[in-house]
Amino acid sequence: MTLVVNRFYEIAFISTEFMKKILLLTLLSFSAFAQTAESYSLKAKAHFEKGQFKEAIAALTLAIKLNPKDVKAWRNRAASYEKIEKFDLAVKDYLEVLKYDPSSETLGNIGFDYLVLEKYDEAKKYLNQAIALSPKNSNLRYNLGLCYQYEENYALAITAYDEALKIDPFQSSSVISKTRCLLLLKQYDKASAIVDSFFVSKRFDVEMLLFRGDIKLHNGAVEAALNDFNRAIAINPEDLLLLNRAANCLEDLSLFDEEVAMRKRIVKVAEKQGETKKYMSISYGLLGFALYNAFLWEEALENLSLSISLEPSATFYFYRTAVKAKLKDLSGACEDLKKAQELNPSEAENYESYFAETAEFEEFYGVCFPGV
Repeated sequence: MTLVVNRFYEIAFISTEFMKKILLLTLLSFSAFAQTAESYSLKAKAHFEKGQFKEAIAALTLAIKLNPKDVKAWRNRAASYEKIEKFDLAVKDYLEVLKYDPSSETLGNIGFDYLVLEKYDEAKKYLNQAIALSPKNSNLRYNLGLCYQYEENYALAITAYDEALKIDPFQSSSVISKTRCLLLLKQYDKASAIVDSFFVSKRFDVEMLLFRGDIKLHNGAVEAALNDFNRAIAINPEDLLLLNRAANCLEDLSLFDEEVAMRKRIVKVAEKQGETKKYMSISYGLLGFALYNAFLWEEALENLSLSISLEPSATFYFYRTAVKAKLKDLSGACEDLKKAQELNPSEAENYESYFAETAEFEEFYGVCFPGV
């Protein structure tokens, strides 16, 4: 009987020791698992800080595989996707974060990424939810304003910007965007008041200089507008919008030599920035027309031909007609005029009338329209 009892205790002891070992191995396994997931997150952090966002994403993906409930890893991977402009993937990760952290920050991030993706209904949905949780967050209201602005609902955009400015009266992004919407609505007086107040308060922004120039243009003060555009260009010398504004002012002021220099600068910057074929065609064409006005007809012909080779346009065929007529290539001028009329039949009569009514083109018109 004693042997049986002892045997029973021996088996119980062995079973207990065995279970302890199993438990210990399990704990060690979980510990190693946690440490490995954490180590991948630490590697990702180092990559992120070095600007190695793809490497950070790879490390965080491994961390998430090991611990799918690691909210921080999901959030950090979303931020990494944003850095490489993969906003669709960032949204997916933030939606995963939302399951565990339905905060205004998470909702706001989702709304922002949908905004960048031009999915404005989804963006507004999440931004409004975020605003409900954090009504004093001016950035959320600003992003909501952008949604309405990009939908061209400028009145609602202004309302959103005004709400943001109630929270933070010095939020420049809301002031600038509100001004832009007012200009798009052609409410120049209201826009002018904001711009003047902005500069009186000794604040500065290149876009506000652009807006002030546009307001001056609207009021017919071309030279004053040009001064604002030139000041802005001194700060952003490769801003094509500013360069084109300045070139248009120079044309209006009949400063054609200066316009030629500015148009050449535009072409150079546009080429450097890899602008579209259509953009380059227009830029070469406008340069050609400026050269024509500066009496540089050979160079005008070269640039107008470049423009037409990139994208045929009735306007630039018409301009090239005049250039060829000046250069006494009368048959070539006739061909270009006919091409311009074919491309834009609604203006065909006006194209012909210009040459018929302009004395310097009398010889050309007689060759092109004999007996008329």
